[in-house]
Amino acid sequence: MADTILKLSRGLVHIDTNNDFRSDEIHYQVTFTFLIIAAVASTTLQFYADPIQCIQPAQFTDGYTSFARKICWLNNTYFYPQTYTRLPMDKNERQQHTLRYYQWLPFVYLIQAFFFLLPHLIWISFYQKNGLNPGLVVEQGKKFDEKSNTGQRIAKEVERYLMCRRLAQCKKKLLLRSNIHQDSPSQSESLLPNVSFRIRYRSSYVVSLYLFIKVLYLLNIIIQVYFLNLLLSTGKYGFVRFGFDTMKYLFQSTIRERIVNLSYKHQQLFPFVTLCDFHIRELGQDHYYTIECILLINIFYEKIYFAMWIWFVVLFVISLISFVYSFCLYVPFFTRYRFIDKVIHSIHAKYPPSNPTNQITTNDHEEHGRDLLDSDKRRREFVNWLQRDGVFLLRLLYSHAGTAVVVQCVEDLIKIWVENYEDRGKLGEKLLKNEFEFSR
Repeated sequence: MADTILKLSRGLVHIDTNNDFRSDEIHYQVTFTFLIIAAVASTTLQFYADPIQCIQPAQFTDGYTSFARKICWLNNTYFYPQTYTRLPMDKNERQQHTLRYYQWLPFVYLIQAFFFLLPHLIWISFYQKNGLNPGLVVEQGKKFDEKSNTGQRIAKEVERYLMCRRLAQCKKKLLLRSNIHQDSPSQSESLLPNVSFRIRYRSSYVVSLYLFIKVLYLLNIIIQVYFLNLLLSTGKYGFVRFGFDTMKYLFQSTIRERIVNLSYKHQQLFPFVTLCDFHIRELGQDHYYTIECILLINIFYEKIYFAMWIWFVVLFVISLISFVYSFCLYVPFFTRYRFIDKVIHSIHAKYPPSNPTNQITTNDHEEHGRDLLDSDKRRREFVNWLQRDGVFLLRLLYSHAGTAVVVQCVEDLIKIWVENYEDRGKLGEKLLKNEFEFSR
């Protein structure tokens, strides 16, 4: 069911979803699409249906009837429960119960949809400045074939990314050192070649950005609930209380009461029967009228916002769990180590010791590669070399492209690490040569 909804959402909104996880797609795909559909439906009801009908005085002609209906729609109506036997005479007191939202809700839906999309736009905008596009890497991973060199190409991209960032880190340290010792910045920069692609020097830039986007998703829900509470409130009754009261009523009432009385039991937020004050100038005299109106469109809005209230609660819980889960996956070392260790065991299963063709590295480094499968210390060094961003990319690849491509990619990364980076001296030589050109 969830996959069907996501496919429908992607059909309506063509957005690349290869660069994050399913829990993120719920925000910028499912919720975004739901709000766009609500905006289109409410606009259609306003223009092609009769959103408001009013009881007219007997002396009103057709022209007066049309005028009264339009003026009540444009100037807003107000609500008092039918239990009130007398309406207050003070106009200011009546205005405190005015419903000001129903004409503007199509625009509100569009604004809400934009803010659900905004964190994803920030994500794809900023991670591309770091020198690697996860979406393109995942797209390559989806085309994985054991006979092709897809895993090797992805491994080389990961290597370029990790080494360019290390180069940027070294350059920053040299610049700080030159400032402390008052050396010439040009002399310090000449010690390392320029990085050909703009890159961040932080060791966990992509992971930090991703967790920040997760926080934005949570803040977006909280701010939208607060905004709706202000927009839809009538006195002390707002969006939050509306959801709780409706849920309470649904669980405590009988089926007959739910069908007959639900729309009249909790009408303070989306009332169907409202009142409208207006005056008509006629032969130099002002005639003031107070008439009752039925806001038919509130039947639609009530159901939409109750569904939205439930969805926001579910979405907030999912987003909070997703943030905590992501934090635990990428920040602590032991979770990153456990993931890589699991993949290495899969590589070990591909090449059992009894198999004479057991090779996970080049011939010159075969023994080192085998030792990596059994040495906890060297596995830790390998995970440290990958850093948080490398593990993030591998997990993203695992989520979208499956296990086989990740196993092959890690196998190729082990070859690269053993041949070039396990020896710290070789790492320095690689940095000085600057052979890490990113393919644009």
